[in-house]
Amino acid sequence: ALEEDEDAAEKFSLELEMKQLGELQESRNELLSRVSNLKRDLQDWRFKLDNQVKSYRSELGDLRKTLNTEVGSLRKEFQDLRATLKQQLEATAAIAGEGDGN
Repeated sequence: ALEEDEDAAEKFSLELEMKQLGELQESRNELLSRVSNLKRDLQDWRFKLDNQVKSYRSELGDLRKTLNTEVGSLRKEFQDLRATLKQQLEATAAIAGEGDGN
């Protein structure tokens, strides 16, 4: 009877360990699945972020070109305006000089 009790206790202990191993395996599989999903989410996020960065860089490049063009145009207009003002001032000075000479 004592041997039967020991056998029953060992059998119960073995069944308990098998049950615990099964639960641990399930937990492990669940964690691996979560990690896999997180890795995939991270890759998706990186891909989207890379695309946004590329898009913003492209937009910034376009804006820089536009800005440089606008600044170039403004410089040209400013130089033309300075030349025109200089001519007007010279013409005014010449007219004033003629008036003084008479």
